[in-house]
Amino acid sequence: MSLKKKALILIDDANVYYGFKKAKWELDFEKFKKWLNSEFDIVDIYFFGGIISKKTFFDRHPMYTLSGFIKYKKSRESFFKMLKAVGYKVRTKPVSSLYDNMAGSFKRKCNFDVEMTITALDRIGDYEELVLCSGDGDFEKLLRYVKGKFKKATLIAHKDRLNQNLFATANRIIFFDKIKEKVIKKKELP
Repeated sequence: MSLKKKALILIDDANVYYGFKKAKWELDFEKFKKWLNSEFDIVDIYFFGGIISKKTFFDRHPMYTLSGFIKYKKSRESFFKMLKAVGYKVRTKPVSSLYDNMAGSFKRKCNFDVEMTITALDRIGDYEELVLCSGDGDFEKLLRYVKGKFKKATLIAHKDRLNQNLFATANRIIFFDKIKEKVIKKKELP
């Protein structure tokens, strides 16, 4: 009999991506799934990520060519295809482009807080533990609600992208740096 709790895993692509960008290492999603399987009795793993439109791409990168956009789009589609092939449930929506008057440039915005919360609530009868891969403070109420339903709330996040309210609310926190050697994407030879 397994001591692992049935877990629903929700991954916030933007929060995780920018954390790795700052940390200067990449997550190997196949290794990460294997690690998750070793730690949890997984019900499902959802990955929430944005799809960039041509307009949004060129708002942010006006000097790029159409072939640059096509290359980026194909790379993103390949990434989603790989995730699906290894067992992630991929949920996407278009990335918005917002102009930042202070910075004088466009910023991308693709927030999945509502979709992730609805998934957690829709599936609440299916799991004993919610594993949230995000440090976004907007999820504090979700974690409190889940805990109020006698479920465990676990975070997997980057230390410097973890909201203090989430830190105080979660039952357990796993920092990506602590599992780095098990989930790091190794650089390929040139």
